[in-house]
Amino acid sequence: MKLLVLLALTAVVLADLCPRNKKGGLQKGPRKFSEGAKSAVRVAGTALFTLSCSELSDSLESVVFEGDCAHLTEQAMCYGYTMKKKYENQTEPVSYGQLVNDVDGVRDMGNVACGFAADCYDQIAAAVKKCEDGNPNFVEQTLEAAEVLYSATYKSEVQKIADSSSEPLFKELANLVMDNFNSAADIEAALNSFFSKENQSEIVTDAEFARKQFITTAQEFCDDGCFDKSAAFFKPLFSAMDGGQCTIASEFCGPCQDNANEFLDGNEDEVMPCCLKEVAETSIQAYDHLEKKYRDIIERFDAHLSGHLSDVANDRIDEIVDELQEQSACIKEVYDGNKPECA
Repeated sequence: MKLLVLLALTAVVLADLCPRNKKGGLQKGPRKFSEGAKSAVRVAGTALFTLSCSELSDSLESVVFEGDCAHLTEQAMCYGYTMKKKYENQTEPVSYGQLVNDVDGVRDMGNVACGFAADCYDQIAAAVKKCEDGNPNFVEQTLEAAEVLYSATYKSEVQKIADSSSEPLFKELANLVMDNFNSAADIEAALNSFFSKENQSEIVTDAEFARKQFITTAQEFCDDGCFDKSAAFFKPLFSAMDGGQCTIASEFCGPCQDNANEFLDGNEDEVMPCCLKEVAETSIQAYDHLEKKYRDIIERFDAHLSGHLSDVANDRIDEIVDELQEQSACIKEVYDGNKPECA
């Protein structure tokens, strides 16, 4: 607990991700970005909760942006604004050299989350629970309102994005979703066609286990100061990987992998922190477990989806899967060859 308090105080004093004016307030850019987010939350609150929970409809902005959520959401808005400004006009692929400059921001935002995310979650969860306790039809009425909001506001925008996309696969998937899922009932019917009641019960159990495991792992990650340790590991690694023929961060195999191996082999002091290894191992085990348990359902879904897509779209999916598998294998090879011996 003392360490959490220390992290929170450190985040407040040192990890201020917000560009500020001389009076300590937000500068114009991030202030406008933050005001846009608050406006969107107000609109969503009115649209979603007016009938199901009027109290939350009136107070959603304060629930999300004030109290125990105030510092976390302000810092998150500033971080989002900074990343948006950095990359919104970039047309070339992101390089590892650029990622080097992003590591400190990820570290600082992570430490802020360590100090404040749990209390913010509790604040939001308490507001939602109050609605559930006061209205037995809260969930159903909120879903109905969400359907209306989507149809009236967002469906046409999604259609525009799909129509303007140069990626045929995205167009087909977007149109497939919009043609078949127009309500919560449509989604429920689709899920029931793939998952038996026994499957659904198992998924709920697995989801609850995953939630508890995530909370435990995240708490241990924060308590160990792992955002700082991870940043200290990745920053020199990304810097060493950048250059030569390694110019695109999304392509690890080949020159980037060679640069990573050369750096790690030649610097015995540069070792992956054990807290990061713990997260990696937990994630790998969880993926392997779920992939094995639900393989039949996944294969059935794949076959069903393929039947609704063109040959061009199916070929594109195969290309993406092959590329992901190749890149994952290269990353795993470096990971297996350099993961630390931990107690």
